[in-house]
Amino acid sequence: MQKLINRTRIGTAMDAIAQTKAAQWIGRKSLWVYTQLPELVAYGYAFLYMYTGYDKLYNLETFIDGNSKIPLVGRYAELIGWGIPTLEILLAVLLVLPFLKLKKIVLWASVVLMGIFTIYLAMMLALVPDRLCHCGGVIESMGWTTHLIFNLLWLGAGIFAIRKLKKLYF
Repeated sequence: MQKLINRTRIGTAMDAIAQTKAAQWIGRKSLWVYTQLPELVAYGYAFLYMYTGYDKLYNLETFIDGNSKIPLVGRYAELIGWGIPTLEILLAVLLVLPFLKLKKIVLWASVVLMGIFTIYLAMMLALVPDRLCHCGGVIESMGWTTHLIFNLLWLGAGIFAIRKLKKLYF
């Protein structure tokens, strides 16, 4: 196949395109975006947690009432009702601080929290007919399968960011 490409005008055109300044610029910018992805993921987590944490605190009574109906968790509804949104907002604030060592630790905590949320969603999807979700805002209005996929994507992005931060800075 390579011989065919080399003998045709396609190969010559591809070589000419690869050598243009525009292609080199796109290559440099793509590399820059790739190296910035861990930071973008951290800011994405910060936005996500600030949004859901604020919404849970804004609708605190509903959040606590909903948690009280969940088996095994219901007796801790008040603690969870205040604790989860506070933790989310704290993680969001810490993720935007410019201290890399702190950012890595907080990103780990964020990914673990997202993992816990994802396990909860998967268990609810598999085991419970009356599913309760109090994630807040638009995320709460997602279907259960969509919500699980959304969480899995964020979980994967967080793991990717942690691995890249380790390779880039440590």
